[in-house]
Amino acid sequence: MSETKTKTALITGATSGIGKAFAYFFAKAGYNLVITGRRENIIQPIAEKLEKKYGVSVEVLIIELSNQLDLDELVQKTKEIKELEVLVNNAGFATRGTFVENDFSQQEAMVRVHILTVMKLTHAALPNMLLRKKGIIINVSSMGAYLIGPHNTVYCGTKTFINAFTESLHLELLNTGIRVQVLCPGFVVTDFHRKMGYNLAKLQKNRGLIQWMTPKEVVIASIRDLARGKVVSIPGKSNQFLYFLSRFLPRQMFYSLLLRNLKKLASSI
Repeated sequence: MSETKTKTALITGATSGIGKAFAYFFAKAGYNLVITGRRENIIQPIAEKLEKKYGVSVEVLIIELSNQLDLDELVQKTKEIKELEVLVNNAGFATRGTFVENDFSQQEAMVRVHILTVMKLTHAALPNMLLRKKGIIINVSSMGAYLIGPHNTVYCGTKTFINAFTESLHLELLNTGIRVQVLCPGFVVTDFHRKMGYNLAKLQKNRGLIQWMTPKEVVIASIRDLARGKVVSIPGKSNQFLYFLSRFLPRQMFYSLLLRNLKKLASSI
């Protein structure tokens, strides 16, 4: 394991999916890693594999980001990483059911993870990045920020915040050497939907306008767009088409289109 690396990437929610794919990308690029997750039995072997394969240092933090004390510890850790060059705010989750049916504490936890965590870690990371005049901040949002729908009210709302927050931050950081991106994937083959109780195989069959992507494909698109200076990254042609519809279709037509496609997914519940 190398001790000479001088650049570090902090990635939240790196146990699986997009966060794990980002961990592999930045480890391969020679970054030391600080990765967070909740399932130690899964994330620890990932860290050991990355250290062995790429010769980087990987520190694992088992953290529940909806817990104030855990989040405060991570914020302090972030401030102390002087060589932090990359922050990927990836951690997130969704729930099933209508807003009124869901336990409010779950919705509050989602706000903490999706909004407060992103704000606090970004605020903690920026001072050292500004001193070094170098840094990358990637906030993982979702097509849910555009494709609003029933049964995802708080999720869509928090992702819309992440989009507006990131684009505004980009304007504040112009000419500072810090690049900011909001990444808006659509349907990705990960544990995300399994945790919600969906049958992933059925979901993938009921595609409609949906384009399924792998976490690696999403990360490749993100890095490519980052190199091109794109602040909003929407991976996949199908997702880009859906974004276009969300912007330019009359709202009632857009709502009808969304509801028709949601019905195609209903059999996957």
